[in-house]
Formats: sequence, structure tokens, C-alpha cells
Amino acid sequence: MTNQNSEEIKDQNASLMDENNTVENTKVEETTLSEGTNETTTEDHREAPEEMIKLTGIEENKKTEELVLTENSVDEESFKEELSLPVPDTDENIITSPELLESENVIFEDILIDENDSDNVDTDFNELTNEEILSKLRYLIHETNIEESRKEIDSLKNQYYKNQKIQFDEIRKELKEKAGEDAEIEMPKDPNEDYLKELLNDYRKRKSEYVQKQEEEKQNNLNIKLDIIEKIKGLANSEESLNKTFTEFKNLQKQWLETGPVPNSEASGLWKSYQLQIERFYDLVKINKDLRDLDFRRNLEQKIELCEKAEELLLETDVVGAYKKLQELHNLWKELGPVPTDKREEIWDRFSETSRKIRQAYQEHFEKLKEEREANYQQKLILCEKVEAIVNENIPQTGKEWTDMSEQIMELQKIWKTIGMVPNKVNNEVYERFRSACNKFFDAKKEFFSVINEELSTNLQKKIELCVNAELLKDNTDWKKTTEMFLDLQKKWKEIGPVPKKNSEQIWKRFRAACDHFFNAKSGFYSNIEVEQKENLIKKEDLINEINNYVPTENQAEGIENIKSFQARWTEIGYVASSEKDRLYNEYRKAINKIYEKINLSRNSLELSSFNSKVEMLKDGGSTRPLEKERSRIKQKIKELESEIIQIENNMGFFSTGSDSIIKDFKKKIAKIQDEINVLKEKKKSIDLAERELKQKESQEDKNDQDEKND
Repeated sequence: MTNQNSEEIKDQNASLMDENNTVENTKVEETTLSEGTNETTTEDHREAPEEMIKLTGIEENKKTEELVLTENSVDEESFKEELSLPVPDTDENIITSPELLESENVIFEDILIDENDSDNVDTDFNELTNEEILSKLRYLIHETNIEESRKEIDSLKNQYYKNQKIQFDEIRKELKEKAGEDAEIEMPKDPNEDYLKELLNDYRKRKSEYVQKQEEEKQNNLNIKLDIIEKIKGLANSEESLNKTFTEFKNLQKQWLETGPVPNSEASGLWKSYQLQIERFYDLVKINKDLRDLDFRRNLEQKIELCEKAEELLLETDVVGAYKKLQELHNLWKELGPVPTDKREEIWDRFSETSRKIRQAYQEHFEKLKEEREANYQQKLILCEKVEAIVNENIPQTGKEWTDMSEQIMELQKIWKTIGMVPNKVNNEVYERFRSACNKFFDAKKEFFSVINEELSTNLQKKIELCVNAELLKDNTDWKKTTEMFLDLQKKWKEIGPVPKKNSEQIWKRFRAACDHFFNAKSGFYSNIEVEQKENLIKKEDLINEINNYVPTENQAEGIENIKSFQARWTEIGYVASSEKDRLYNEYRKAINKIYEKINLSRNSLELSSFNSKVEMLKDGGSTRPLEKERSRIKQKIKELESEIIQIENNMGFFSTGSDSIIKDFKKKIAKIQDEINVLKEKKKSIDLAERELKQKESQEDKNDQDEKND
């Protein structure tokens, strides 16, 4: 439809407003009273604005009055109800009939605030991370109706920046703890913020496209409705049959109802023009009563169907959805035409009563929701108090105590998530209180474990060093010395203390593997020589029997050589079990001493022989330390004896000639001491020889081990 038609309609509306000032407002009431009936018809006359039932021009006003006066009251009501077509919610469309006082506006006006509250249901995004928010934003912006998702998108955006502020505050606090309060802190860039801005740009584009599309649709609807008005205007002057004309008229009315909204600036004027042409159609074509009654019955059938649909809504469990569907039914009700007079109040009472029940269920739903949220609020306050009580208790001193308290806090957090929403006005307050208490606890825990972790890391480093030392020693075959070193390492291991749990098992297995390697090798070695020691035991016992049965000759030199042979054979036999070692040595020593006595060896020779046996025993121990200790003792003794000789010689200088007997005694004493020194020196030689042999043996063993490794 062209802009010219739109301007023409505006001009008609302006003329109608001027004519309204000249028409008496009591005309409709006079019509009703002239029939002498008790029925109240004011409601029907008020269903459309008075401007809509005034015809342009004085002649048309007169024509309307004549028509009203010639029809009976029922027909007049029917006629006027036929004019009561859908109208916008204006002050002119007020129902004043006492019987029908409660219109759809009255039904809905008390709970509009409650409906607004429903928008906040299931929009608690406090628990979402920024990554989850971005994922949900992407879905809402790209996959859903942009207008229906608008509030959720705005809430998610606000929650994102709220989370970001919390993260930045924590980072700033941590950096200031390290760098100092006066240090300038440069916050890191949020890696997700660029993607958020990209999503919001997409949202603004889609929203702009949506608004533009809506405006285009409204403009298109305006053109369609202008065309409908022109067509209805043409029907009034049509010369075609009444049935065909009326059918076209009803189709145009149906098309009008099915056409969506128009721009707000055009809505009022368009509606008035539409109502004007509707009235003109009925006035000018003088539709007959039968056809009008048929139309009323059709309207009644449609309104009965709306009543039934409304009554079905009473059975729905989703009261919010039922209420919104009821609003749609009310919109359809408003668009339907009038019904027969005798059914008018009945059908409206039925529909309004059902509406009242749905409205009551809707109100009760939100009252219950408010009660539930208040109960949730009280429960969350209790959780806040519990967390604060835990935080304000004595600070845990051990890791286990911290772990136990952490489990308590996390259990309360799980309960928090199951409770549900609280009233909006206290939502942020109670959430921040709970979150602050939890953060206070976990900050203290973090500080505690930062110290513990530092100690655990130090312990780990120490145990790693023990592992390295154990791995260096594990292949050593100096069983006695290495065993002592491993025992020392194990003692240190126990003294060090715990390490980080994630490293505990790994480092323990490493250390134990090195220890097991050495002790298994040692066990294997000694299990192999057990047979050899038993054989050596038999050999030494046989040798002792041989010595005991030996009968020396008168040749002393031959006896000494045999003794040396016995000693050499004893040494060559090797080790025996420790439990038999002392017994065998005592028997061996006793047998050798008997030979010394039989060949009349000097005391010194006997002493040297006995000492050599002792040296052999020390050498059998496999360690040079006892030999070194014995050498030090001998050297110290030699030094003392030499000092004693010097002292005696000094004393001899004090005696004059004629004291020969005294001098002779001094010389004998010096000679005796010198003999003792000579014996000690021989003992030292025996020790030196034994030590060289032992070192040669160790060197050879090390060489053999190296050869085995190279192989």
C-alpha cells in the first residue's frame, strides 16, 4: 500500500476526532433504554473506542441513529458486538460492565512483576569458569534465537568479567607478596578476552540484524494491513452478492489477525482506520440478521474452543509455560468477534474463571519459588557459618590435619552447589561471603604447604644424593667395608624425612634397588664360599692333627723349617666359618708351641713365631686396619725402648771408675732392651710383609672385577 493511502487514513482519523466533539455521548444509552429491557449493554458499546463507532459527516451520524432506533435491543447489541473487533490496549478500551469487570488486563496486571522474576530462573552462572562461559556464549549467540537469549548473554558476559576480576585480584595479591606492596604490577593479558570480544561483536551484529529484520517485517505488515483496509473499504461499495461479499470480508478479517505487528508510530492510526472501515461495512451493506447470527455462532464455537484449551492448561505441571500459553489465548480471544447475547456472559465467565485459576497457580508458583529461595538463602548462611567456624579454629599443624579440614570444606562446597538459587538481592552477598571464607582457608593452606614443599624438596635432593652414592657402591666386593657404608646410608635415609608424595615411591625404589643389588651379591658370594669354608675347616683340622703328631729331630734348623712349612700351609688353606675360627686358631697355636718347646727354641723365637701366627690371623680378616694399628703400637714401643737406652747411657756417665759392677748391670740391661727392640723390629717386618700381601690380593681382586666388567 502506498504512503498516499496512509496519509489518507490519518486525515480521516483527524476528521473523526473533530466530529466526536459534536456527537452526544448518551446516544447508545438512549438506544438501550428505548426498548424497556433490563439488559445492560454498555459493555458492548465500550468494547471499541467511541471514535470507532462514529461515522464521518452529519448525514452518516443521522443514518447511524436511524439504524439504531429501528432495530430491537438485542439486534442493536448484536450489531454493536459485531463491531467489537480486536483493539489495542488503550484507555478507550475499558470494560465497565459489572458482570465482566475482570478483563484480561485485570487478570495479568498483578503478576507482571512475578513474570519478570521468572526470567532469572536457572541463570545462576556463579559456578561457571570463563572457559565454560565462552562455550555457552558461543552456543547462545550462534545456535539460538538472539532475542530469547538476550538476558542470558548479558548475564554470562557480566559473570565473565566478574571471574576475570577475581583472577586478576588473586594474581595481583600473589605478585605483591613476592615483589612488595610498593612494586608496580603489570597484569598479564587474559588469553580468552579476545575471543569473548569476538563473540560479543557477533552478538551485536546478530542483534542488529534481528532488529532490522523486525523493522522490515513491521513495515511489510503495515503495507499488508493498509491494503486490507482498502479492500474492506471497497467491499462496502461492492455490487456482488451479499454472501460472497461477507465471505471476502471474513477472510480479510482473518488475514488482519494473522498479520504481525506494525511500527509503533503507525499502530494507533492504523487501528482506528481499520475499525472505521469495519463499521462502515456493517452499516453500508446492512448485513442481515441470519448471517450475523451465523457469524456469532462461529465466534462462540471458537471461544468455546479457547475455553477448552485454557482448561487443558490447568492440567499442565509447567505453570510458567501454562501462563504464557494463556496469554496467547487471551490475545486470540481479543481478536475474535462477538457471540450471541445469551451466551456472552456465560462464555466469558467460563474463560475468565479458568484464567483466574491459572493465574492463581502462577502466583502460587512464584510465592513457593520465593519461599524456596529464602530457604536456600538460610541454608547457605548456615554453610557460610560452618566454613567460617572451620577457618577460625586452631590452625592445623600437620599435613593430615590440613587434608582433613580440606575435605570438610570441599564437602560443604558440594552441598552449596546442590542447594539452588537464593533471592537476587542477596545472591552476590552470600556468594562472596562463602567464597571469601573458602579462599581464606585455602590461602592459609597454600602458605603452609609452600613451606612444607620447600622442606620436602630439600629432602628429595638429599635422598637423590644417597641414591647416587648407593649406586656407586653397589658393585663393590669389599663386603665388610661396603656393608658398613650401606648401613650408614640407610641410617641417613631414615633421618632425612619425607619427600613429595609424587616422588616418594620412585626415589624409594631407586635407593632400595641399589641396596638390594649389593646385599644380594654379598649373599650370593657368601653362599658360594660356604662349601669352601667347610672344606677349609676339614683341611685345618687335618693340619692340626698332623702338627700334633709331628716328632722333631735333634736338628733345630730342620725343626724351624718344618714349623715355617706348617705356618705356610695354614695360611694357604683360607677362611673358615667365624664360629670355628677361634677354636681352630687356639688348637693350631697350641700345637706349634709344643714343637718350639721340643726343639728348644729361644724365648724370642717362640715369641716371634707366636706373633707371626697372630699376624696371619689379622691378615685373614681381610682388612689392613688391624695391621696398621699393630704396627703403630710396635713403633711406639720401639721408640719408648730407645728412649730408655738413652736414659740408661746418660745415667752411666754419672758413675766414676771403680763402679764396674754397676756399669756391668747397666750394660746387661741395655743389651736386654736391645734384644727386645730387635724382636719388635722383626715383628714389624712380619706386619709389613702381611700388609703387602693383603694389598696385592686386593689389587688383584680389583683387577679381576674390572676385567669382568670389561667382558
